[in-house]
Amino acid sequence: MSGLLEVDGLRTSFRVEAGEFSAVDGVSFSLDAGRTLGLVGESGCGKSVTALSIMGLVPAPAGRIVSGAIRFEGVDLLQLSADELRELRGDRI
Repeated sequence: MSGLLEVDGLRTSFRVEAGEFSAVDGVSFSLDAGRTLGLVGESGCGKSVTALSIMGLVPAPAGRIVSGAIRFEGVDLLQLSADELRELRGDRI
């Protein structure tokens, strides 16, 4: 995959009373600059959690990105500090 935004094998889970709930399980896509991508699906299928994961806004500590990669312009967003991600999110994403 290559593009402006690359999501590869994203898995995001939430801790619940019964254990762990997988809200996003293996989502992958690539988005090129100047293109539009729509995520469609039933209520509760993970569209919003996918977006929150990309933006680094999954509510902690209950939620966490378990695995996968999220790259914006080649930068691995999961490796950025909270301040670096906040700056990128406020200015570029």
